[in-house]
Amino acid sequence: MEYAGREMTTRRLTREERRGRTRAELLDAAARVFAERGFHGASVDEVAASAGYSTGALYSNFSGKEDLFLALLEAQIDRFADELGEAVGDEPTVDARVAGGAQRWMAFLDREPAMVQLFMEFWAYAVRNPPVRERLAPRYAAARAVVAGLIERSARDLGLELSMPAAELAKAVDALADGLALQRLVEPAAVPDALFGEVLSLLFAGATRPR
Repeated sequence: MEYAGREMTTRRLTREERRGRTRAELLDAAARVFAERGFHGASVDEVAASAGYSTGALYSNFSGKEDLFLALLEAQIDRFADELGEAVGDEPTVDARVAGGAQRWMAFLDREPAMVQLFMEFWAYAVRNPPVRERLAPRYAAARAVVAGLIERSARDLGLELSMPAAELAKAVDALADGLALQRLVEPAAVPDALFGEVLSLLFAGATRPR
């Protein structure tokens, strides 16, 4: 009986792993199709076909196009949070940490401009649709929480006191990042690579003091 139980557990884990792989492949395909066609232009049928699955397989993992997009957004936030944490690292000064994080954001804009445009398209759609906006808001909050956590950690590491809550600073950082992204997409030369880091350094110079 004990051996049979272990065998059943193994089979269950294998099915879960298979489901996870299917979900990951659908999200990879969604990133490609959405980036090429836009949120409104893309269809779940195209995403499923691009991943090599039936539409039914997609609907067994996601309730529809909005759910698929929000899952893609979560995956992108998680990935970029890891990149941001690595970029900030354990640098010995605020300026060095700020520069690392800002450079990573600017590199993302240059590497994946279609993804940035896609998120902005979905944002415009969501703010006009209250039920969708309510589902999008927690994802934005999660992204800000990542930034707030890095601010709090850096303050502790460097012996600094914040003059305002880290969560409020994170909102300002997020707004600045999005605003510069908009301008860089329209007029790349108007937003030099170093601008984001320089402005953030000024912001944190005014928002921190030694303990």
